[in-house]
Parts: sequence; structure tokens; C-alpha cells
Amino acid sequence: MDSSTGNQEKISMSGDWIRVAAPATTSNIGPGFDTFGLAMNEPCDVIEGRIIESGLEISEVSGPGSENIPKNPNINSVTIAAEQVLKRCGAEFGIELKIKKGIRPCSGMGSSGASAAGGAFLANILCGEKLSPIELILCAAHAEDVISGGLHADNVSPCILGGFTVIRSYEPFDVIRIEPPANLGMVVALPDVMVATSDARKVLPREVSVKDLVFHVGNASSMVYGMMAGDLKAIGRSVKDAVFEPARVKLVPFIKEAEKEAMSNGALASFMGGSGPCIMSFYDADTDLGCTIAEKVKAVYTEKNIHCDTWVTRPGVGCKRI
Repeated sequence: MDSSTGNQEKISMSGDWIRVAAPATTSNIGPGFDTFGLAMNEPCDVIEGRIIESGLEISEVSGPGSENIPKNPNINSVTIAAEQVLKRCGAEFGIELKIKKGIRPCSGMGSSGASAAGGAFLANILCGEKLSPIELILCAAHAEDVISGGLHADNVSPCILGGFTVIRSYEPFDVIRIEPPANLGMVVALPDVMVATSDARKVLPREVSVKDLVFHVGNASSMVYGMMAGDLKAIGRSVKDAVFEPARVKLVPFIKEAEKEAMSNGALASFMGGSGPCIMSFYDADTDLGCTIAEKVKAVYTEKNIHCDTWVTRPGVGCKRI
């Protein structure tokens, strides 16, 4: 018997609960629509699971937005992804799951992606870690497809792999992981506005001009260089989007005012995180500007009587057992 089979049988016999943390992510990052993703150190969803005789059951959902998260395993990204793992592994057992949301749904911070990645990651542990990271990404991406109506792995890839990820191709699927600069600071501001990914995708243009295509390729290439070379200035000036944020800006009130405040207070770049409404800002973490940027962006919303949560964080390592 190999060690992974032994571990799975020990878990099965004991009925132990396994806990994993799945971090928030930001995607697109300017020119990298459905291609770029970056894991955060915090916040995280926490997924707990244990082996049961059969089926998939969600016994508990808590945390921000949990009142709107279904316990039906057929329409929850945690269980959809976990089921894909069980099928790939040929598992003959089920899983009971508890979900503690740390990432509010409809936030632009990869909430459904974190749940999907966490479900896949946990199920793989219970199966004896038989699947590769790429297989886990595909299982989680399937859940994203079911939930949001479009196959995109730009959130689940960094959530599982950590760091900065580039999806080179979807057919065949190919993802590249790059270790981001250690001093890349991230400020996340989440106003009390709801933007569903499916709604945000509906407002996107069906075609782009050659001029905009060239603009995005140039900035995307420079972004990858900046991440690999640790060049924060290159990263900052490469966060440019001529197509997708302009189409979605009407979905997030006061976002341009918030971005302007971030840039005026030391941010290297400020942009819509994912499909919004979160506002993501990059800064040099070797300075103490993160808290100031967070306060200034938050003030834009509090002055408009809109609640706004903020995090000052850094790139993270992806899903992990806790």
C-alpha cells in the first residue's frame, strides 16, 4: 500500500474533518482579461470536509453573503468541483462539507473561484492527493463554468498554484506560474455594491479593434516582464485596459474617483479587480503607503454613505491545508 492510499484510509476510518484555506484572487489585472491572475495572502474561504458513505452534502455555510449561498450541491461551486475530483479519482465515497466564507460573493475577488478551488483541493486530499495541480484547476474551472456561464480559470489558477499566473491557452489548457516580486503590495477596497460575474460579462463588447488588441498585447507582455524581473514600475505602467474596464465602469459607482485617490497617494496602479466592484491598487510594500491608500479609497465611499471594507495584503501561496 502506498502512503497516499494509507493516508486516505486513515481519514476514512477516523472520520476526521480536513480544513483548507482558499485565498481571494484578483484577475484580468489591466490587459490580461481571462488570462492573468494573482493570489492574495488574505482574505480566504475556509472549507472543511470529511468522508461519508456516499453523495455530497453541505451541512453548514457561514460568513459574508452566506445567506445567498445555496446548500444544494448541484449549484454550489465547492461541491461541483469536489465531485469532479471524486470522478477523476474513481472514489467510492462521498464528502460532507462546511463552508466558511471569508470572501463575499459578487466582490470581484474570486469568491466562487476560491470556493471551487477549495472544494477541489480538499477533495484531492481526501482522495490521497492523486491529481496534479493542473487537473485540480480544470475541476475548479468546470465549477466556475457552471456557476458563471463561462469557462475561465484566471481566478482558480492562482488560487491553487499561488503567485501570478498566466493562462497561455485554454485549448489545450496551459498555465504558467510566476513568482511575483516580494515587495509587491496590494490594497483591496470592497464597496458595498454587488456585481455578479455573469452580469459583468454581459456588458462586454463582442469584438475589439486591432488598435486595442495591439495595446493589450504590448501591456500584457510588459506586465509579464515586470513580474519576472521584479520591476514594480513596469508592472504599474502596464496595468492598462482599453476594452474591459471601460465597458464595466458603469457597474461600479465612484470607481474612477477611488482610483484617482489611490494614485494620488502613492499607488503604482489602481484598477477594477476582476469584474468588480473591488478596487485593487498596487504599491511598493517596502514603503508604508498601504494603509494610507486604503484609507483614502475607503473615504471616497464613506463620504457617499457606502460601506467599504479594505485589506492591505501581498501575493499569497494559494490553497493550503490548515
